[in-house]
Amino acid sequence: MVTRCVLVERLDLEDVVRSRGIDLFKTFAVYNYGYWFDGYRCYVHIDGVTIVGTLDARFAVYDCGSLTHDPDRLVRYVFGLDEDTTPFLRIAEEDPLLRLFAREFAGWRLRSSSLWWSLVVGICQQNASFRQGWKMLHSIVKIYARSIEVEGRKIPIAPSPRDVVEKPHLLAEARVGYRARTIEGIAKAFTEGLLDPIELSRKPYEEIETVLQSLRGVGSYTARLAIALSFRKYGRAPIDRWLRRIASRIYGIDEKNVDTFWHQRWGSWSALASIAVTITLDAEPLSRALERIERGELLPKENVVPSPYTMWRYDWG
Repeated sequence: MVTRCVLVERLDLEDVVRSRGIDLFKTFAVYNYGYWFDGYRCYVHIDGVTIVGTLDARFAVYDCGSLTHDPDRLVRYVFGLDEDTTPFLRIAEEDPLLRLFAREFAGWRLRSSSLWWSLVVGICQQNASFRQGWKMLHSIVKIYARSIEVEGRKIPIAPSPRDVVEKPHLLAEARVGYRARTIEGIAKAFTEGLLDPIELSRKPYEEIETVLQSLRGVGSYTARLAIALSFRKYGRAPIDRWLRRIASRIYGIDEKNVDTFWHQRWGSWSALASIAVTITLDAEPLSRALERIERGELLPKENVVPSPYTMWRYDWG
């Protein structure tokens, strides 16, 4: 199904991007597919709106059926253009794991997605390697075969909750395994009005996490990752076995104390720090990640494909 979108507004935010030192290439490229970033142009489809951004800080906002936000505010939010990460960088500059990241990725901003897709991202990362998780997500996009048409191009987009409720069998074809039941359950929660992103966004962090964890199959890792990606709230870190082992090794602490230590160290930037670690180590398998730490290789490598930084150049099939 192809949805044709209508141009609402064009924005030139070059002055904003330059004055705040934002690196749009890194912001567009990190954790993105090639059909959503081509090296110059980035597409973000979120809640019935499509944003097309370019490296020269020109943005176009298209209504694909449900525009309810001010276009300028939406663009600034999705790409974190008003987010001051200086406090995070100050901590990172003194950190043995992220000190080089703080220098080379100071202009990076997390790119937001809808709460629905953020939860699906977290679910597909459960008990999976980086490549396995993002292959599943790509398969979901491919199998549901939804797209939007903007600027004469057809761009694939993620299925909506209603798409999944109407055709849940396609999840099995996407080979997501046991996760299919969880994804379908969450899709039903959205379509039945049990999850309201706007209402949730107004709640304290702890309440949001409690609501999300009440969903079957959603634990602290998935909930916290979704909160970071959709609400730009970073107060609690999504910590899995991979990060737990790495933090234990580099900080010399017991694995059972990592959660408390991480929050004390990073505070309100805890989730952003955990995501940054996956970028700086290319989300490599644990054994290789630990070897890189020993060698001091603490920046993403161009020849590691796919990785969070290079996955847009990878053919996912």
